[in-house]
Amino acid sequence: MAVADERYRADELAAEVGISVQALRAYQSKGLLPPPRHEGRVAWYGAMHRDRLVQIRRLKGRGYSLRMIGEALEGGTPHNGATAPVDDHAVLRLADVAERSGLPVEMLRALEASGLLRPHEVDGAFRFSEADVRFVRHVLALLGAGLSLDDFMRIARPLIDAIDELGRDAVDAWADLVGSRLRHAGIHVTGHGPAAAGPAEGRSPEEQAARVAESLRALATIVGQLVAYRVERSILDAARHDIEAHGTDEERTAFAGALTDTHPPPIT
Repeated sequence: MAVADERYRADELAAEVGISVQALRAYQSKGLLPPPRHEGRVAWYGAMHRDRLVQIRRLKGRGYSLRMIGEALEGGTPHNGATAPVDDHAVLRLADVAERSGLPVEMLRALEASGLLRPHEVDGAFRFSEADVRFVRHVLALLGAGLSLDDFMRIARPLIDAIDELGRDAVDAWADLVGSRLRHAGIHVTGHGPAAAGPAEGRSPEEQAARVAESLRALATIVGQLVAYRVERSILDAARHDIEAHGTDEERTAFAGALTDTHPPPIT
């Protein structure tokens, strides 16, 4: 248990973040965790060490190898526990997705060719993000549950086509309702009709462009969350009807438990 100034012995710190002392030592030996402060023969760890270990656990849970964790932590400030942010920006190569997901590059290329995996095109190069890593891990979990890739494609193909159309419709609606206002915010009406002026509220062209990009990214996130939420609920509702009509009592009990389980099994 930590004392008032958040000092921890190795076993106390390991228990605090939910890892073994051996794992703590391993992270320290690989340079992921700064050395503790020594008072005589006692090694003391602090809040900075705790925060760093929490970050390491989070990155491991997202499929990072220890080498990748080290790279992600390089931008941090060891004295305050801050670390380089890990987000869903399109910065990963296909090889990075393979290492983080555990799926060979050849299979990832097959997923890409099928249309399931879709990279971003950034400055003429194709890049992926953490969202792609999570998606591949979900696909692996589904295949591990007994569904073949061909079967999954039969299910996914009409959904992909519908979602592509939804994406185009959403951006068209955004362009009419939001984009036109953002893009023309610098046009002012004078007594002689519209006249070009500088960006509204003193914003530079770069700031105006950033607002457009931010708005589009927010649109993608919110619509994506809405679609994911509704699709999941629709599938679960359909699954419940199927189990009620054709399932056994054991299946009904297991399915009800899966819906209320607050600690579902991790996707590996």
